[in-house]
Amino acid sequence: MTIIKATQNRHSFTQTGFTLIELMIVIAIIGILAAIATVGYQTQVRQSQLTSIYHELNQFRLPYQILIDRGAGVTGYSPPGMNLLAQTNYCQFNVTSPNTGAKIEDAISCQIQNLNYVQGETLSLDRNADGTWQCRASAGISSRYLPNGCK
Repeated sequence: MTIIKATQNRHSFTQTGFTLIELMIVIAIIGILAAIATVGYQTQVRQSQLTSIYHELNQFRLPYQILIDRGAGVTGYSPPGMNLLAQTNYCQFNVTSPNTGAKIEDAISCQIQNLNYVQGETLSLDRNADGTWQCRASAGISSRYLPNGCK
């Protein structure tokens, strides 16, 4: 007679995958990175919008200087008088007539519109008595958004 011994093979099972805690940590890290990226993106967009406004203001410098060089009696100190737009998507422009030999504050200014974070604020160019230009922003515009020429 033959005796058959039955043997059981014990298979060890290993679990694969992630635990709930690990998944929650990964999702939290992704959320933090997304929040940081969103803030950085918004800052870059705002900086580029104000840089665009600054470049629009600088288009007025040469025509303004030409009118100053023409001398007394010039009455074209306005955007249309300089063959430039009085309004763009972000700006309502204003031009101030010069006083000879004196600093001209707000020689060219932009009343900002259509940008909710700086609505109604002003970015302007002052013309110094020596003919140099200086950019100036109203107090409601954060310096982190200003272009390098205005800091």
